[in-house]
Amino acid sequence: MTSDTAARQLHEGRRAGIAMFAAIAIGMAAANSPLSGIYAFVHHFPIRLGNSPFILQGPLIDWINQGLLVIFFFHIGLHTKREMAAGALSKPGGAALPAIAALGGMAMPALIYLAFSAGDPEALGGWAIPIATDVVLVLGLLSFFGAAVSPGLLAFVVAVAIFDDLGAVTVIALFYGEVQTGWSLLAIAAGLGGLGVANRVGSTASVSYLFFGGMLWTGLVGSGLEGAVAGAVVGLSLPRSALLRRSGIRAERRIAPISLFFVVPVFAFFNSGVTLGVGGASWLTDPVAIGIIAALFVGKPLGIMLGTLFALRTGIGVLPAQITLRDVASAALFSGVGFTVSLFIATAAFDDPARTDAAKIAVLIGSGLSALLASVAVVVASRRVG
Repeated sequence: MTSDTAARQLHEGRRAGIAMFAAIAIGMAAANSPLSGIYAFVHHFPIRLGNSPFILQGPLIDWINQGLLVIFFFHIGLHTKREMAAGALSKPGGAALPAIAALGGMAMPALIYLAFSAGDPEALGGWAIPIATDVVLVLGLLSFFGAAVSPGLLAFVVAVAIFDDLGAVTVIALFYGEVQTGWSLLAIAAGLGGLGVANRVGSTASVSYLFFGGMLWTGLVGSGLEGAVAGAVVGLSLPRSALLRRSGIRAERRIAPISLFFVVPVFAFFNSGVTLGVGGASWLTDPVAIGIIAALFVGKPLGIMLGTLFALRTGIGVLPAQITLRDVASAALFSGVGFTVSLFIATAAFDDPARTDAAKIAVLIGSGLSALLASVAVVVASRRVG
């Protein structure tokens, strides 16, 4: 990663992080103020599209989480594919270490969460909530440390987060949602088949990807699965040749502002509006909340470090140039900052609104503690170097 690329990512991350922090604060304030009634009304406002038998309907929050968030997931898929084509993930040796580190960073939080939720069958459904890192928030935090952030640290954080996101998308697709048979499964098959053919022939016609991606999304939503996953599938289905051209870079740069400064803040505003007074402090004893906090604050960094050491000891992975074990340790601490994907999984995991709210509060607390610890570590390390 060049210094210019690192500087651009940090600058973009700072602005995106500020936008997300502001959306979180405004959403929580709205839900716990005299405006809470208006907030709840807009949050659950019913929207219906189509005619029988092809009808899609649901509250506004579902259209945001399953519809608008498609753009964010497409951004994830597009960025990942570009990195696989000509970036940090283009060489097997360069991708092995962050991939195994990310796998450890997903497995350990899940195991810790399951340990806390073992006696509660309903709580077990939230095992995937703490597995992903929110790269937008992490880049936003890193941007405030300026020169104290090495290019190696930034590169490793981004690479691990990419694999985290891919893993989370896979988990969402496989484990969340109740599959319903009918026309929707045919739409899913047709969408996936069309995208596969377009990729195979190396098509760069955006209309074909939009058409088959829309078909896939419609099928996913109609079958009870998570429609936003379609965005990532479309991004990953683009042919490698398209991402090696300048047009591929321009496409990502065009979608990034929409994703980071509109989609994610809107999602954050409507998903962080938890009414703190409801249920008192009962969520403090909820295994869901305790498990998520422990998984993010302890499980994520522990899993990434164990995955890294395993890869190095077995020779499967090697430390890329300009990346040290100190960078890995710092990245591991920052990896406990989860938000967008974690909240998305929380809304899909539980039917009980109280459980969902407890999970959201726990994500905020666990991420906040992780951010605090990671920030202190960076400051201490920079003073030692100085």
